[in-house]
Formats: sequence, structure tokens, C-alpha cells
Amino acid sequence: MIRELVQDGKIEEALDALAKLHESLNTDANTLVLLRSRLAGVEDKRLKQTATADELRIEVNRITDSFLYFFENLEERVNTVLGLRYDAKDFDKQVRLKMMRQFEVMELLGSGASAVIYRARELSSGKTVAIRALKDIKPPSDHLSKKVYQLKHRNIIEVLSSYESDIPFCLVLEYINGITLDNLLEAGYFPQRDTISIVRQLCDALYYLQNLGIDLKNLRPSKIIIDHELKPVISVFEIFKNQQGFSRLDKIKDDLVYSSPEELSAQAENIDYDKVNQFLMGLLMYEMLTGDPLFRGGTVEEVMECRRNFFDKPVYRRTLLKATNLPKKLLDILERLLQKDPTKRYSNLVELDKELYRLPTHGERSTELVHESYMRCCAKNRDFISSFYGRLFREHPERNYAARFGEGTANKRTRKKLRVMLLQLIDVDNPNAPTNFSAIKQFSGHAGLEKPDFANFLYALKAEMADNDFYWKRDPGINKAWDEVIGRALEKL
Repeated sequence: MIRELVQDGKIEEALDALAKLHESLNTDANTLVLLRSRLAGVEDKRLKQTATADELRIEVNRITDSFLYFFENLEERVNTVLGLRYDAKDFDKQVRLKMMRQFEVMELLGSGASAVIYRARELSSGKTVAIRALKDIKPPSDHLSKKVYQLKHRNIIEVLSSYESDIPFCLVLEYINGITLDNLLEAGYFPQRDTISIVRQLCDALYYLQNLGIDLKNLRPSKIIIDHELKPVISVFEIFKNQQGFSRLDKIKDDLVYSSPEELSAQAENIDYDKVNQFLMGLLMYEMLTGDPLFRGGTVEEVMECRRNFFDKPVYRRTLLKATNLPKKLLDILERLLQKDPTKRYSNLVELDKELYRLPTHGERSTELVHESYMRCCAKNRDFISSFYGRLFREHPERNYAARFGEGTANKRTRKKLRVMLLQLIDVDNPNAPTNFSAIKQFSGHAGLEKPDFANFLYALKAEMADNDFYWKRDPGINKAWDEVIGRALEKL
């Protein structure tokens, strides 16, 4: 801003802007004094031993978060006034102008501290891509840039090309039409077969990155995209989510829910991120198999208490894990991953992957055929939920589903959640299945569904599979399997 004013000959306005910046920086001194005072208070409590280590760690995390918020705000003000960073409108315009010869920039997908992500269409091929535009005027790190171009893995977002000759620096990335794992978990649990498949793919991707010298830190369900085939995809870059209403305290709580013990230890040095990611795989497996996080609570203190009970009270730990009703071999793997001592976990992610591979993931033949049929449908039709609702409306006008369900106009995220919920309906081998049928009633318009409604759901789903599953006519057993599974599902309602 100031540079532009000087270049335009508006020296007086530039001086006024600089004076205002200087004045605002002086008022920030009070915030610094307060932060120093809080930090001194923590040290005083530590010396006098008037607070536990966990309480001190929580307070230090809060101070750290307050400082980062203060610093990011300060950095943004300084960069904006000095003209070192574009404002939002100007930045958007610059990105579109720079990329317009090769891409049509269609919509903003998200914005983070360092970059903005757009969905775009490549003009020459019509292919949908994602454009990651850096806010900073400094070029990206050569160390990371050289490595990300080497990434060729099914479960890692691929860098397709780069435009780094002038600002704003842009990377063109593979576009994943999916939904983050944390959003899918709002729909409930995942069947064991799908959970094991997703975790194995994550293990392979993380180990692949480790071999390239990239330790992916702070991986969270919010940073794992699940695509239309229920396959996980991660990124070496931050994945942006809707942060509206997500406070700094929420971030601390989120870290407590998904961090390993060694990450939270004040003495932790030279952390082995293979072991850290093993612990995370254990947390993800538990949450995907049950629909609830292992460390739960409405407040930071409640989450800390849950962690403390899990690690310090063996009876509490055994009771919590036993309540999952998991097969013994899967439960043994889960318990080993969730060990407080990293040395008691697996030697590496490859060993974990081999253990998961040895698990018997197949159920009865009928449920296997139905599951495979469902997954083939997911692969063929990315938005088969819309087709499913259309069929349901046409075949049962007497139930007035169209009006109750909003004419099937649910947003993309809701439709993707419903895909998982329908998968739960056909997961009849799961001992917990009867308790999960109520999940679909949580969506707008779905409350008050009765057994006949679920029968209509399941038979409409079967009809949709018959239209989309290319194996249907080749194997008559698939049709018979669907009838058997539907019958078993209705018996459990």
C-alpha cells in the first residue's frame, strides 16, 4: 500500500499510512506485556508445584495460540500497509489474470494463512484441476518444491505443473472431488472392511513420503479427503476447511484429540513421526469403527481427563476398547497402536500394513457380493445419491418423499454423507448394526422414518445397483445376495 502511494506521488498519504501503522504497533505493546505476564505465571506455578504437568501444558498451549493469533494479525497488517501482500480482491484478480490463458478459474475452494485454493478448468483439455496460489511474495522453498514434483502415489494429491516465474506463485494440483474424513465421520461408523482398507492406504502413502524425506506432521481427519470410491487422499500442503466458528480453543482441543503422547510431552525431542503416525492410525481406526473419537469431551479439560484415564487406568482402557465388540486380532492391533510408549508400537508403518493385510476382512458371501456391488456403483457414478433419490421419489409418490426430503436438493456434502449411511444399512454382519439405522434420521426431512420406509430405501438402492453395476447381468448371485441382505437388514430394524 505505502509503496504504491509513493510510486503514485502521494507522499503525504504514504506518511499518514505509515504513522497509523506506527501508532497501532505501539498499542500492541500491551498485548505483549500480558503474554509475558501469563508466561511468567506458568513458570511460577511450575516452580511452586501448584499445578499438574497437564494443566501447565494446557496453559502453555493457550498462550502459544494467543501469541500466534496476535502475530498473524500483526503480520497481516504490516504486509498490507507496506504493500508486501495483496488484499483479497486484488489477489483474486491477479490470480485470474495470470492463469487466464491456460485455465478458467471457476470458484474459491478455501483460504489459509499461506495460500488460496481455487477450482479451475484447463482450457485445452477441459480437465478440472485445483490451483494453489501463494499469498507470500517470497518464492516457495526449493527444498520442498523439488520433492513435491516427484510425488506419484494414488493416495497423495499430485502436483501437475507450476507457474512460479512471477507473483502470485501458483501450483496446479490434481482436483479431488471428495469430502474430508471428519465430515464423513459425522455420518457414523465405517464397516471394518472399509476401515482397514483406508488405514492400509494411508500407511502406504505416509511411508512413501517418509522415503522421500517428507515427515507429514499434524495429519488430521480434516486433512484427509475421501473420494467417490471411498479411497483416502492426502496432501503435502494444508487442506482448507470451513473455519467459521472454529476458535483457537477448538484448535487446542482438536490437537489434544489427535496428538500422540510424545507430541504433547514438554520433553519430547527428535520425535519419530513414523511412531506418531502409527498412534494416529490407531485413533482413526477407533473413530472409524465406532463413529466416536477415542478422546472425547465437550471441553479441553474433559478431553485431557479422558486421555489421562485411558493411559493411567488399565481397567478404564480395557473396558473402553472391549466395548467396541471388535474381533480379537483387530483389537490386538488397535491396542498396540495406542500404546503410550512409542517403542511398544510397531517397528514401522510397513509392519502395521502387513498385520492389517493378514486380518480376515470378509464376511458372509452374500454381504461380500453386496458390498462389492455397492463399491462398483460408487466408482461408476460419482453422484449416484441423486439418482437414488430420483428413483425413490418416482416409485413411491404416495409417501411424499420429495416434499419431505426437499426434492432431493441436499448439498454435496450431505449427499456424500448419505453414501456412507447407505453403506451402514447393508453392513448386516456388524454386531452393532441395529443401533446405527437411526443415523439416517438425523438429516433434514428424514425424521420419523419407519420400517416400510427403510424397505423402500433398500429396494430402491438395489434397483440403482442393477442399473450401475456392470457385473449384475454376468452373475445372477448378486441379485440373490441383495435380496438376502435386505431381508436381514429389515429383520434387525
